[in-house]
Amino acid sequence: MTRKLLDELVVDVCEEHKRRLRIIDNEDYSGVVRKVREFYVAEHGHEPTHDYLDSGVYGLKQYYAVALLDPLNAHSVSAKLDPFWHAHILHTHKYMDFSERVVGRYMHHVPLDPDDVERVENIGVLYGYTIEVLEQLFGEVDEENWATEGVNFRLCCGHASSYEEVNRLGLFPAVERGILVA
Repeated sequence: MTRKLLDELVVDVCEEHKRRLRIIDNEDYSGVVRKVREFYVAEHGHEPTHDYLDSGVYGLKQYYAVALLDPLNAHSVSAKLDPFWHAHILHTHKYMDFSERVVGRYMHHVPLDPDDVERVENIGVLYGYTIEVLEQLFGEVDEENWATEGVNFRLCCGHASSYEEVNRLGLFPAVERGILVA
């Protein structure tokens, strides 16, 4: 993975953000790539491309950057990136340590019941907001990772907000967009 979050950001961030963004960039994602490859082969019957995996890891890093830089608000990950996040979480000890170093505590995954119409609609709102934040942070949104057209929100998961250790460093105010709870 050669793309670095700090090289791609279009906003100024404090030194503490930079330190934590480097943690995200320097994480060993080899286990994530291995598991996503397994998921992909099982679903599609063939290997994913190197570009697909590389792009997916970078998109996951962007998702973690959003959690760090906008800790007062809940967000949703894209359907493409959800398996990358799931794969990371499967490495429980490493993921827990990573979460604590990035946002100060465990970053919980909130799965979505695709039959819960109200929560699916809410995930759509959170996803739209996540896209807005990504645009503000990175200047553009990679459609391969973060589709903005024809999104099936029933395939998206999210994380709850408020990470006390980094709340004071947030770049965006808290805005009520519905509740994302397990």
